[in-house]
Amino acid sequence: MIKRILVLLGETPSSTSPRSYGYSLAQRTKASLTGLAGIDLAYIEAPSPGGIGAIAYKTRLEEQLKQQAEESRQRVREVFEWECSEQALDFDFLSFDGDPLEAVCSALETRDIAITGHDTAFRGNLRGDLSEILGRLLSQSPRPVIICANEASRSENILVAYDGSVPAMRAIQMFALLGIGRGQDVCVTSVDSNQELAKRRTASAADYLRSHGYEPEENPIVSRVNPAEALRIEAADRKIGTLVMGVYGHRGFRETLFGSTTTNLVEAPPCKLFVYH
Repeated sequence: MIKRILVLLGETPSSTSPRSYGYSLAQRTKASLTGLAGIDLAYIEAPSPGGIGAIAYKTRLEEQLKQQAEESRQRVREVFEWECSEQALDFDFLSFDGDPLEAVCSALETRDIAITGHDTAFRGNLRGDLSEILGRLLSQSPRPVIICANEASRSENILVAYDGSVPAMRAIQMFALLGIGRGQDVCVTSVDSNQELAKRRTASAADYLRSHGYEPEENPIVSRVNPAEALRIEAADRKIGTLVMGVYGHRGFRETLFGSTTTNLVEAPPCKLFVYH
């Protein structure tokens, strides 16, 4: 079961959803919350070519960006602490100046899961570069990451995407052990052009979940379309609140690196994404 939750704080368009979901999950599981905010110094202090005039301009720009980022950090901390206090939640706050990935992974050493917006970047109110921030996090995080869409979904329906790969096996195991889907409607699917293979994988994942007390529905999808699009359609048709998946790519979900299918879904999440590698 979940005991400690890490919420990545920011002022980007999707920053409200992680806080809202974090509060809801903490209330349901009686877990404590930690808010994390900071400044990505590597981004602000990135070297650039130029003469004396360009260097002077860059110095002034760095100072402005740091000031804006610091003001943003103070605002998100105040909002987080006020909202947690209003809901009588057990919480604390962490802050960093430096490498976001290092700060997140360090915080996750003593926490069960991270919740973030899909554009979180720790650069004030600037939208982040997905491949640079979340790409590194999803491939290196020691814990599962839940990525939120811009608008929080009220649906508790869960869709588990499974292909039999190692990342998918790890994702479904962590999902089952953490107990996030207890008492909620769970559907298991596998997308493949081979009907027999899709059915076998779906049945295997459903059998595993049943052994952990879940009662999943089985729905293999036979299709040659991009897996991300198939999952988007399924999520919309079933009014899914959370999609569980490993980190995978385009072809049969088999890529273990940060692949095209994961990128497609994370850039514009159709719902909350529970991702593990």
